[in-house]
Amino acid sequence: MLRSILHLMKKKASHVYGPVPSRRFGLSLGVDLLPYKTCSLDCIYCQLGRSKTLTIQRNDFYPVDKILADVTHSLETGPKPDVITLAGSGEPTLYKSLAELVKKLKKISDAPLMLLTNASLFYDPEVADAIQAIDILSPSLDACDEPTFERINRPEKTLHFDTVLTGLRTVLAHHPGEIHLEVMLVRGINDTDDQIEGMAKLLQSIRAHTIDINSPVRPPAYPGTLVCTADTLQKAQAAFGPRAKIIAGYKSDPEKTVARPPEEQKILDLLARRPCTVKDLHEALGCHPNELMQMLEHAERDRKIARQLIEGELYYVKSNKH
Repeated sequence: MLRSILHLMKKKASHVYGPVPSRRFGLSLGVDLLPYKTCSLDCIYCQLGRSKTLTIQRNDFYPVDKILADVTHSLETGPKPDVITLAGSGEPTLYKSLAELVKKLKKISDAPLMLLTNASLFYDPEVADAIQAIDILSPSLDACDEPTFERINRPEKTLHFDTVLTGLRTVLAHHPGEIHLEVMLVRGINDTDDQIEGMAKLLQSIRAHTIDINSPVRPPAYPGTLVCTADTLQKAQAAFGPRAKIIAGYKSDPEKTVARPPEEQKILDLLARRPCTVKDLHEALGCHPNELMQMLEHAERDRKIARQLIEGELYYVKSNKH
């Protein structure tokens, strides 16, 4: 009996979520390549919570064909995404067959393929080669020195800032696609005048089409991780130069949010990977807000989800009690 239940659970699990509204890239169909919170970093601001497996060892966690089947099904049954994003529950470059997966994904969809990455493994030649065919790179860089890197990104013990920075510089210097470098500023850690000045100097030597300045507006992994003030973000934008922009709120396309009945499993799959507001869920899944609220209230009573109030904004998250 237990074996049958596990088989059904494995069969039901999907490696695709959304499309979800991205503040930078529109409707993004997420592709999850990893077990929950398998990562090379344990960033204090991560909306998914703390890393459960902190590693730099690459592995084929799931079969390529299973991931492709899930993406194909989503493309055939869901709204057309603006981008297909390799991201999900951890650092996607830890997936060893990434090059094969990228090649096959580009055969089944003409949507741009994007990699959302912490860039910590770019020093690895296999990783550098695997991501050459990706249309959009969105790497992150949150520190300008080793102490800040350790404090905000909490890396796997053998990872060092200089190694990560060298790999990032080298890959971005030669990558043929779009490059949108994200800098996450956390109040009281990397948003001081000295930190902003140090980051500005560092960014001068890094190739990117845009420098996207962000701050942790969603529930973070570690309590006390605070969003920066608007003045600080504007100060950073001025220091980082003309490539820099502050990430604005996502604006939905009404044609892509046709009302459809909410599906509880899709909502739970999405909330397991990122906290969402009712507006986020509406824009991602195309459900009417009133119907969504009814389903969310029911799921909350069943302890499948929970609420979190962050900076006056109500988010729903997957409950760890269910």
